[in-house]
Amino acid sequence: MIVSSDWLFERLSDPNIRIVDIRGRVEHSEPRYHSEPELYLKSHIPGAVFIDWTKDIVDLNDSVPVNIAPPEKFSELMSTLGISNETVVVAYDDHNRMFSSRLAWALRYYGYNKGLILDGGFANWVKEGKPVDSNLPKYERKDFIAVPHPELKRNADQVQFRSSETLLLDGRRPEVYAKGFIPGAINIPHTSLTDPETGKFLSKEGLKNSFKKAGVDTDSLPKNIICYCNGGVSATVVVTALGILGIENIPVYDGSWNEWGKDEKRPKAQLH
Repeated sequence: MIVSSDWLFERLSDPNIRIVDIRGRVEHSEPRYHSEPELYLKSHIPGAVFIDWTKDIVDLNDSVPVNIAPPEKFSELMSTLGISNETVVVAYDDHNRMFSSRLAWALRYYGYNKGLILDGGFANWVKEGKPVDSNLPKYERKDFIAVPHPELKRNADQVQFRSSETLLLDGRRPEVYAKGFIPGAINIPHTSLTDPETGKFLSKEGLKNSFKKAGVDTDSLPKNIICYCNGGVSATVVVTALGILGIENIPVYDGSWNEWGKDEKRPKAQLH
């Protein structure tokens, strides 16, 4: 699920690889969600295309913010970027692997298993002295066919009426989780899964320890797991971490707290 900067550097000229810059940020105040095309225009990994995570891969007609784009829109975007169902996509960001993980999950949801994440993101790439440029590449259109895999996504009812054996993981920061969460959810802060110095995911042992500190034994997980956060984005960092540990095909509650927190019918819990 993740690749190193050295791995990508050796394959910069590979025509079967499409590098995607999906840098952005999330603010604590409104408006919360931002993309960062200006950073891409300034400098990016050679050959990279840009995806605006707030518009390009979301359903702008959905009342819940940043829910995944419908298959027609997703297919058209990938096709326009010269991505087919056979192209290997390597995504990078500079926000704790949130947006690259989200794109990788979105690709898997649409039946595509060649979505990879650049470990350490763009900042680590630059720190290591790897090349950057500001050229805007053009690629020939290819055909991408998005086929939804509903087993990788959950809705509010599926979360509320989940079986008692289901493990529900909340990927938000502890201070956000404390203010309100879905009853029964365990907090696995996405920031606890990466190295703050390098931005890389922790080693397998480090990841296991982070989960263990939160009360989750990754060696004896239940069959059913669901991850969520505020908008189904940082939750995918947890999904990536589990994938690194060999625990794959974990579904995401796409609406997450953006939907749940505003629905008066849904039960809520707080830390006191």
